[in-house]
Amino acid sequence: MVTIDLCASSRVKKWLKDNKINFRALQQTAHIFFNQIQRRSKIDRLYDIKIMICPNNSSGYYFGFDEVHITHNLDQNGWSKEKKLETFVCHFLHELRHWMQDNLLRVDEHKLNYSDQDCEDETNKYYYNEWEVDARRFERRYKKEFIDLYKALLTLSKKKI
Repeated sequence: MVTIDLCASSRVKKWLKDNKINFRALQQTAHIFFNQIQRRSKIDRLYDIKIMICPNNSSGYYFGFDEVHITHNLDQNGWSKEKKLETFVCHFLHELRHWMQDNLLRVDEHKLNYSDQDCEDETNKYYYNEWEVDARRFERRYKKEFIDLYKALLTLSKKKI
């Protein structure tokens, strides 16, 4: 079975906390979520994926690294706690899908044949790239389920036994 575990520096954990995102609940959510959607594997493997903050308004994943870079600007869709969480989850799932394309689906990095400038300008070469379309579809498909699971785990962690 392939398992992922999220890790982050103390600075990133503080940034998440400042944005009202519970890192422990996020870790648990990602772990459960990933185990529900991934294809079964006969090889046991644990990946540590590091969450990093990106100073741009966009996020990114770089092939060959177990890091997802998430935009520092989570108020793109609104200032509320819920909107910031939604923005984070959208970016996180999109970049997680790129990580999956690299590590599990073995997509050659050259198939994402667009430049950083294409990304910034949102050119057709970027927007209609097969693997970008796949990542956006993945993000849309699982956003609600991921958020619902995160909120459920957050609620359970606050209950006293």
